[in-house]
Amino acid sequence: MSSSQKSCVNTHPIAIGFAAARANLLPMCVLWVMAVSLAVAYYLVPCVAQILEPVGKWQERNGIAAAFATQFVFCGLLPALFLLTVRRIRTDRPLLKAFLQSVWSGCWGVVYLWFYAFQAWLFGDGHDFSTLLCKMAFDQFVWTPLTAVPLTATFFLWMGSGFSISRTAQACREGYFKRVVLPNLLANWVVWIPAVMAVYAFPRSLQIQMLGLVSCFWSLVCLQLGKRAHESTGEVTG
Repeated sequence: MSSSQKSCVNTHPIAIGFAAARANLLPMCVLWVMAVSLAVAYYLVPCVAQILEPVGKWQERNGIAAAFATQFVFCGLLPALFLLTVRRIRTDRPLLKAFLQSVWSGCWGVVYLWFYAFQAWLFGDGHDFSTLLCKMAFDQFVWTPLTAVPLTATFFLWMGSGFSISRTAQACREGYFKRVVLPNLLANWVVWIPAVMAVYAFPRSLQIQMLGLVSCFWSLVCLQLGKRAHESTGEVTG
């Protein structure tokens, strides 16, 4: 076994997950501050609520279409600008990846619209700390590891493998949870546990928009994870 193969075998999923998060640490920190600041300002600064009111009404009027469009833009078009302009995080075939990622993210916007409605039914629409904590815990420790992360990790692994179904299937067979799911789950918690509390602090009509704001940067982390997971698999099995 070559030294590069040994390095890949010994790469711990925690290291992979946090390396991808660390690559985008600065924008994530800015994002956390922005999300919390917006949530606080929404309730303490009247003009902020007035500015966001049309956005909430637009979401209420358009429902599924608005949720799809929000995630399509925040998780597709905006990350595409980063991929095209920032060399450090640029991947191959960025336009195709941006389009596929946009459609994928738009569909998740619809799913999360329904999920937030379910959360409201389950825990209520209150904005007290206990309600926010319950929603965050259910979101991050039930919904996310069982549905969101496995599906999203596989999708970005497929993109990171050059859209090869066979290589993606091979990677999924070889320690799928440890190699693919766990790094994404760890990076997901780093990004979302601080941010999701701010998302749930907003009225439900604005939660999808705040979700899109955070997801814009999370999608960049996912691209890094998919690329790293494929490179690790390729070096071991190639």
